[in-house]
Amino acid sequence: MKIVLLNSLYPPSTVGGAERSVEVLAKGLTEAGCNITVICLTDGDDISEVKDDVKIHRLAHGNIYWPYDGIRRGSGSRLRWHVHDGMKFVNQSTIADIFQRISPDVVHTNNLTGFGSQVIPLAKSQGLPVVHTLRDFGIMCSRSSVFKDLRDCPSRCLSCRILTSRKVASASEVDLVVGNSSYMVERHRELGVFRDVPSRVIYNAVPGILDNRPVASPAPGDPAYHLGFAGAIKPEKGIEVLLRALRSLGRSDWKLSIAGNGDQEYIRGLKSTYSDLPIEWLGFVPVDPFLDSIDMMVIPSIWPEPMPRTLIEAMAHRLPAVVSDAGGSPEVAAMYPGAQVYPRQDADALAEILSAAISQRPPRQNVDTGILETFSVNRLVENYLSAYREAIALWRGKA
Repeated sequence: MKIVLLNSLYPPSTVGGAERSVEVLAKGLTEAGCNITVICLTDGDDISEVKDDVKIHRLAHGNIYWPYDGIRRGSGSRLRWHVHDGMKFVNQSTIADIFQRISPDVVHTNNLTGFGSQVIPLAKSQGLPVVHTLRDFGIMCSRSSVFKDLRDCPSRCLSCRILTSRKVASASEVDLVVGNSSYMVERHRELGVFRDVPSRVIYNAVPGILDNRPVASPAPGDPAYHLGFAGAIKPEKGIEVLLRALRSLGRSDWKLSIAGNGDQEYIRGLKSTYSDLPIEWLGFVPVDPFLDSIDMMVIPSIWPEPMPRTLIEAMAHRLPAVVSDAGGSPEVAAMYPGAQVYPRQDADALAEILSAAISQRPPRQNVDTGILETFSVNRLVENYLSAYREAIALWRGKA
């Protein structure tokens, strides 16, 4: 099967879990014998390359600034950027040429921030079935989050309705929508998007999740229980909730490693405010060694995470995890016996769980193989190939 995957970013360009999840899918489909082409964006000139037998086209973004450079722009610049992104992508003719040259069996869109509003209609105009996976809220929210002032948006605000109107209209043309959690499908439909589009839920996968891993207790005599946070360092990820919870513990037999990056001014403020705590700021680091080095993963998000990849990665390493009840997180937490859930933004509840963990030092977990298989690459590939076949059948039924 010939498949074109579109996502705003593709490794090594990363800001979150979506691009890593798309890479896992691309590699898995390739290993299953599919012909995979990825189209993504770059801050430089157009580049085409082959990596792990996946053909990758990195196209110049063409907007007034690169939205993934970590620089906070003024409201006027952000407005101009979003107006531009609501129009036709500047390099749309290049995408059209790729579609015509490859003649894929299906086009699979993911996060489309930066691609403009007309990529899906372009695929449909060439008679191509389209599957869209919901990995963020970018189709219906200009912030891609449905979250503002540290609260979920009860409805789509006027500015989002205006700035994303063309994206919402084009999204209705997809043949099948996939959520990486049930929450994502339900939340979009609650806000009026994809209500009439057939849907599926396909969870993300972590390579090697079925590998036998040692279930080890913390090193004897180590006085510090090692907590870990991994992800973008910004308020909506709940980093301040975690730090407030830790400060309230009144004990010193723990340490926290923070893997990730964010706005440097914000990080400097956190380092200054919490300089009295035993915190190690690592920046971007490889995921697997980081997870092998800690005793517990903490995922304190306060924004509605579609499906935090870090929770599945913690499961793959059999790590105990503490996760907020935001977004799709509770779906995976309910399957993983090593996970505990607390009400988001409740620093006292988080502190209680962390204090008990530091005292009890729970070991790495034994996890049922059936649960792990849900998040395996083989299951991911099987599910998506089935979704592609369904989309093709639905498309043929419309023709």
